[in-house]
Amino acid sequence: EKDNVEEAEKQKAFEEFMKTKKAEQKTLELTLDKQEDAKAKKTKQLADSKTDRDDTKEQLAADEVFFEDTKTSCQNVASVWAERSRLRAEELQGIITAIKILQEADDTFAVSSKFLQVKQVHSHKGSNTAPKQAFQKLRNLAARYKSFGLAQIAAQMRIGGHFDKVILMIDHMIEVIRKEEAEDIAHR
Repeated sequence: EKDNVEEAEKQKAFEEFMKTKKAEQKTLELTLDKQEDAKAKKTKQLADSKTDRDDTKEQLAADEVFFEDTKTSCQNVASVWAERSRLRAEELQGIITAIKILQEADDTFAVSSKFLQVKQVHSHKGSNTAPKQAFQKLRNLAARYKSFGLAQIAAQMRIGGHFDKVILMIDHMIEVIRKEEAEDIAHR
């Protein structure tokens, strides 16, 4: 009986020990499952982060190429604009010079028309120099700046157009150029 009691106590202790160990095993299995889940989540997060990093690197490279292309394009547009502005300023200066020449020639003709012609002389030296000079300068300016408007004014002078008409054409040309300049500034 004593052996039976002792065996029963040992059996009871063994069952409690097994119960405790099974509970520990369940706890450890749950902990293992949680850690495996956490590891899987972290592995997925690492893979996603690597993909995001690679995508970001590609986007950065594409953005840098786009930036360089845009920068080059802007520099080209700026240089073209500077050239246009410079040519416009030179053309305006040429027109102003032409107006001065025409006004001087007009003054010369106004003074010379006050004199009475007594006789006709066939060999005038220098009597037509102002209009010829004005025509030559206008023709050279038209060729230099490839300006159709200046070429028209030069042609009008060549065929004997009156200076009032030529001055009106020049005034009209200046008005058109100023409008274009205002449009260019507004466009910029």
